[in-house]
Amino acid sequence: MIDHDCTFVLGAQDPEMREIERVLDDAGLPRVHAALSGRRCTPQTAYQADSVVDVRADNVHRPALLLPKAPAVFVECALQDREAVVRVDHHHPGDPGYEVPPEHYLQGSSLGQVLTLLEREPTDTQRLLAASDHCLTAAYQGLCPGVDPGDLLFLRASWRAKISGRTLTDVIEGILEAAQRARRHYDSEFGESRFLDPFDVPPDLPEGAAYAGVPVRYRALLPDAVLKEMYKGGSPAAVEAFMAEHREAGRSVYGNPYRGYAGAYWSAL
Repeated sequence: MIDHDCTFVLGAQDPEMREIERVLDDAGLPRVHAALSGRRCTPQTAYQADSVVDVRADNVHRPALLLPKAPAVFVECALQDREAVVRVDHHHPGDPGYEVPPEHYLQGSSLGQVLTLLEREPTDTQRLLAASDHCLTAAYQGLCPGVDPGDLLFLRASWRAKISGRTLTDVIEGILEAAQRARRHYDSEFGESRFLDPFDVPPDLPEGAAYAGVPVRYRALLPDAVLKEMYKGGSPAAVEAFMAEHREAGRSVYGNPYRGYAGAYWSAL
C-alpha cells in the first residue's frame, strides 16, 4: 500500500494514463504532470522533465509545486535531480514491468502497477486498458487472461473514434481492412508485413496488424521532416534484430523486445 503522503507525477497522456488519473482522483491522492519548459511532457520528453504542472479537464497548464523532500511516485516519466520512492513503468530495462510477459500483463502495465500500489482489484475495463497498453498484439490473440479480443476491439475503436471525429463504424471497418492488408502484405522471407512508403500506410495499420496477429514494419514522415520507422507485434528476437539493425546504422532507437515493439529515427530529410 502506498503512503497517502506521496504525490504521483504522471507522464504523457494516453488512454491508460487517463485511467490512472481517474483512479488517483477517486482515491483522493495528489497528482501532477511531468513538464518541460512549463508544458506537460509528450512521449518524447517525458523522461527529460524539469518541472511539474497541473492539467485538468480544461487543458490549462497550471504551475505546480513538488516540495523537495516530499515522497513522489513517478509514472512513465523522470524529473531532473529528483529520485522517486517508487517507479511505475514498463518502457526501459530495469522498469518493474519491462520483462513481464503477456500472461501477467497486470503486473507489467503501469495501470496494473498503480492498482497494486492502491490495493485495488481491476475492473473489466481496466483489464482491457492494461493489456492493450502493455501487449496489444498478444491481447488481440487471446493471450491475456480475462481479456476478450472482441471487447478489446470495441474499446480501442471507440477511443479512436472519439479522438479522431470518425464514426465508430468507420473506425472498425478501417481496422478490419487494415488487418486484411497486413495479411496480404506478409513477406515470408522477412517474417513481417512491410509498408515502407510512408505515403501508402493505411491509417489504422498498427491496430489492424495487431488484430491480425501479424508483425508489421512501417514508416511515417513526422512534421519536422524526420522519417520514423516502426516495428510492432514481433517476437523478442525479431524486435532485438530490428533495434540492432538501426543502431548499427547510427540511428536513434527505442523499443522493448518483451512487449513486441521498437522504432528508429532518421535525421531530417
